[in-house]
Amino acid sequence: KASKEKKEKIFQLRIVDIPSKFKKIKIAPAEKLKDLNKEIVENKNTKKIDKIVNNKSLLSVLYYDGQKVVVDKKSNKINDDIQLYSFSMSKAFVSYMVGDAICNGHIKSLDDKISNYVPEAKGTLYENSTFKELINMSSGDKNFANRKAGSAKFIYAGDVMSKKITAKDYLLSSSGIELSKKVYNYNNFVPDLVARAIDVTVPGGLKSSYQNFANKSGTGSEMFYVTDDNGWPLLFGFFYATRYDFLRLGIQVSQDWNSKSCIGNYLSSLEKMKIKSDQKDFDYAGYFWFDRKNKSRHAQMDGHGGQRIYIDIEKGSVLAYHSITNDYDNKSIWGLLKK
Repeated sequence: KASKEKKEKIFQLRIVDIPSKFKKIKIAPAEKLKDLNKEIVENKNTKKIDKIVNNKSLLSVLYYDGQKVVVDKKSNKINDDIQLYSFSMSKAFVSYMVGDAICNGHIKSLDDKISNYVPEAKGTLYENSTFKELINMSSGDKNFANRKAGSAKFIYAGDVMSKKITAKDYLLSSSGIELSKKVYNYNNFVPDLVARAIDVTVPGGLKSSYQNFANKSGTGSEMFYVTDDNGWPLLFGFFYATRYDFLRLGIQVSQDWNSKSCIGNYLSSLEKMKIKSDQKDFDYAGYFWFDRKNKSRHAQMDGHGGQRIYIDIEKGSVLAYHSITNDYDNKSIWGLLKK
């Protein structure tokens, strides 16, 4: 358990220190703000959340019931304007951008090879990897990249964030590595490889894709993601937005998922692509998580240390919360979903 002082240092590192070391790709607020109508309710769960927010590392809880925001809780450690970190929730947004690129004709299909879009991938472990394999974490890279430090020969997240290596150099270092069985293998490199493909393929780059997403979502503040020294996006975990804009983005994904549109068809297709993950009771597809115990249609964006956006596809409801560390029991948060 981290001390109060250590938690403060962790928060400072994530909010200020890490972004300051990298180039920020800034996304302007939407051309037209979408108001978040509120009709706040209080119940036994919200009272428990109040206690957690006051005494633990929980920073923000927002719950949109499909029509309005009914829960809005915030720690006094933050204000509404602070740009919070996504951690791995950003992977799911990369998947959304893949769908958007397909719908706009910039990527032909999920069956396309990544090396057709990122020439540096030729001659590497990922040369023949398809977008479908990459967004499902099943590209056969278990001998190269892995979730746990020390469990594979090459570590990505720590080295790229400490600037010991760039994303491009990491990709090139996979040359000569033996392809493994193409099963689920969660790691932080592949979403950055996919993000690079979008960045060099879409007119205006990945920034334009995120700007269109922001405009569509009606965001109210500037957002940003970071790139390495070669300009490759580091979107495995470093996308920043205010807590309200994270909710707006989640609502837009929810609305698109339910729409009879190209992006809606893409998102719905992910539900048919689900594979078994290494997390108990969870399937995985397109950088989204799906709880096998939850029989309703849903999708989840998860980030390290207690960052989450949960979408109930049937109800159109969205739960978004952020934390410094997950040093609390989150039953009361999930209790908000039950009526």
